[in-house]
Amino acid sequence: MIQRPKTPRSLPRLAAACALLLSVAACGTVLLNDTGSLTRYDLLRASTEASTSARLYADTAALARTRTVRIIPTRFPADVSGAGGLDAAERRLVANSADRALCYELSLRYDVVSTPDADLTVRAQVTRVEATNLVGAGSTIGLSAAVSIASQVGVGVAEGIGRVPIPRIPIGLGSLTVEAEALDRRRQQRAAMVWGGAANSFTSQPRFSPASDAYDLAGDFGQDLGFFLATGQDPFKAPLTVPNWNRIRVTVLGEAPLDPDCEAFGRAPGVDGIAGDYIGLPPGWTDKGPAAPAR
Repeated sequence: MIQRPKTPRSLPRLAAACALLLSVAACGTVLLNDTGSLTRYDLLRASTEASTSARLYADTAALARTRTVRIIPTRFPADVSGAGGLDAAERRLVANSADRALCYELSLRYDVVSTPDADLTVRAQVTRVEATNLVGAGSTIGLSAAVSIASQVGVGVAEGIGRVPIPRIPIGLGSLTVEAEALDRRRQQRAAMVWGGAANSFTSQPRFSPASDAYDLAGDFGQDLGFFLATGQDPFKAPLTVPNWNRIRVTVLGEAPLDPDCEAFGRAPGVDGIAGDYIGLPPGWTDKGPAAPAR
């Protein structure tokens, strides 16, 4: 019988350690923190998924009876942990990114209204943020651009492949934590979510802005919260679906929202935003933010 050589005992430990270090380095830090912005926390239950963590609660019977929903613009106070690296305009843009995504998801199920007379009132607050490190993001953008240029002039293996995605340098990847709840007419909590997400080296778009990761993550939060409130289902366990034309038209191309009241949060940057992302422009250069003063 031929005996296979034994694997050194130190090799599995070394491989496991490398995998752990890679997984930690390739993502920002996710941290859920209770800051007291919600009316209660005792009903929340944990749900986790990859680079996102959350605690959820939903009164599904109350959500099923809901017909109208009002969105209070998300709060992003200047004294939030980690917010020192973002100015007022960047914080406003991040908060509005959450509201815009939330409004679209809610409009699929409810009538979004701008008056206090609503079955549910949804409010959210950013409670923690880690700004994007411009050195790390800029290095990735520069490397990606260099490969793109090389491909155009026929240098080495880059010839003919166009602009290729380059994994981000795992330095200063941003993260975001948000608390949100839906209150009924008697100010009773009918749903709540504490959500934390982090950028990663492989799918998060690098831009020349300290708010870039928080901006993208805010949109993810709004989509998750909106889906949760509209369906009562855990958004992290729901099956993936192919986006329909309405979703692409409104959330990608920046056309008119399904519910006119969602115009208050402005429109998606559309083609300008896609082009800006391609070259790493700050989100504020293409996203004009709310179309009207906060209600």
